[in-house]
Amino acid sequence: MEFQTIGIKEVEKRLRDKDTRLVDVRTREEYGLYHLEGAVNVPYQELDAYKEKLSKNITYILYCERGATSLLAAKALSREGYRVYTVIGGIRAWEESHLN
Repeated sequence: MEFQTIGIKEVEKRLRDKDTRLVDVRTREEYGLYHLEGAVNVPYQELDAYKEKLSKNITYILYCERGATSLLAAKALSREGYRVYTVIGGIRAWEESHLN
C-alpha cells in the first residue's frame, strides 16, 4: 500500500470522515506547545511502539512541523498496510493557510 501527500484543503475534507484520524508525529514537547485540534500525538521516535495500537481499518493523516518527519512515518506505516496521508508543509502550512 502506498501513502499520499495532501494539501490543507484536502485535510479538512478528509477529516469529515469518521474513520479518519489526525496524528501529530512531532515530539511530546512540540505537541504540548501547540497542535491541531483533534490530533493525537504519536512521536515519530515512538512509532514502532504504537503500531500495534493502530487499526488498519482507519485512515491516518500525519503531520509534523514542515512535512519531512511525517513523510518518513507515512512510508513506514504504508509499507505495513496502513492507510496513510501526509500533510504537505506540515503544521506550518496549516498555520499559513489559516492566517490568510
